[in-house]
Amino acid sequence: MDVSYTNSTEVFDLLRMILRLPVKHFAHSLSLFSVLGVPSLKEGTIMVFKVAVIGGGVMGITSAVVITENLPDVEVTVISDKWSPDTTGDGSAGFWCPYLLGDVPTEVLREWCQISFQTFQDMYKSPRAVEYGVGVFSVYYLYSTPEDIPDYHDIYLHHRPLTKKELSLFPRRFQYGFFLTTFFAECSKFLPALMKRIQKKGVRIIEKKLESLSELAGKYDAVINCSGIGARSLVPDPEVIPVRGQVMRVHAPWIKHGVIADNDFYVLPNAEEIILGGTHQEGDWNVQVDPVDRRNIWEGCVELLPTLKDATILRDWVGLRPYRSTPRVEREILNTEKGEIKVIHNYGHGGCGVTLSWGCAHHVLRLLRETLEISSHL
Repeated sequence: MDVSYTNSTEVFDLLRMILRLPVKHFAHSLSLFSVLGVPSLKEGTIMVFKVAVIGGGVMGITSAVVITENLPDVEVTVISDKWSPDTTGDGSAGFWCPYLLGDVPTEVLREWCQISFQTFQDMYKSPRAVEYGVGVFSVYYLYSTPEDIPDYHDIYLHHRPLTKKELSLFPRRFQYGFFLTTFFAECSKFLPALMKRIQKKGVRIIEKKLESLSELAGKYDAVINCSGIGARSLVPDPEVIPVRGQVMRVHAPWIKHGVIADNDFYVLPNAEEIILGGTHQEGDWNVQVDPVDRRNIWEGCVELLPTLKDATILRDWVGLRPYRSTPRVEREILNTEKGEIKVIHNYGHGGCGVTLSWGCAHHVLRLLRETLEISSHL
């Protein structure tokens, strides 16, 4: 029986359906054309790879942006049960500064930092900086004991030791410190702007809570795991632990500079609000506002900047930073009952989600090219 397709619309519908299949099914699908009387596709036809990104936070969304804008042969789907404004990053100050980070080789950390910093600089210089929530500010970083100059100090726009005059502005116990100029990215603006960016590129968004990576077996050519604190149960990875952070947001437009004291209390301006913090309680899963922490944060920050006593308190926030002794950015092949899954992990960055986001996203891009073996197509 001759079953020929003479309707061009039907042919293109069939082609569209096949291009949405994982690549491993592509060759079998092409044989359908000959059976149906459709001429074979010519050599050089682009194969569409299907990639899932797990996580709607800063690591997941920046990874989706970088993949989508660098690999035209990849169809990206982002899967998450939480999106802005309900991600961990949304409550943070979005301050570019490595903080609460596990062990990372110096050269790797520098690469991540440099790429991220340069990307934020490009965003700041663009006409869309306000939409992205990206800005510049300077910070007094105070210490009660001497601290070494960080290896990445030269990446900042400016970084130098504090003078005695500057130190005299603060409580006497702080005799050391640095003055630095850096970027911030308000995730409540940053993430929605990036979501619009990837959706314009055709990225599919699925709101779903995954219980296991095996749920994705056979559906995608690669999976990018940016599940944050969720990686503890999803992978599962018991090395991922929460580091609880509680902050207050206040209205105090007269404060133009940030202050951080011994990595305990901090006052960090965004465009319209000031973030007062904070806590870093390892292993604490409590996401409720603790009145004792609230009082300590307020008193600690007012001691640093007494003028804060006239600030208007707007709201409190609690989040769980996904800490791991070593952030995990690597490939893994999982063999499940439902089939093999090629996974690229990108989680465990502690308090450095914004700081390392773009750098880790480009690291993921490099690993994805290796996984899909498509570097020769670029």
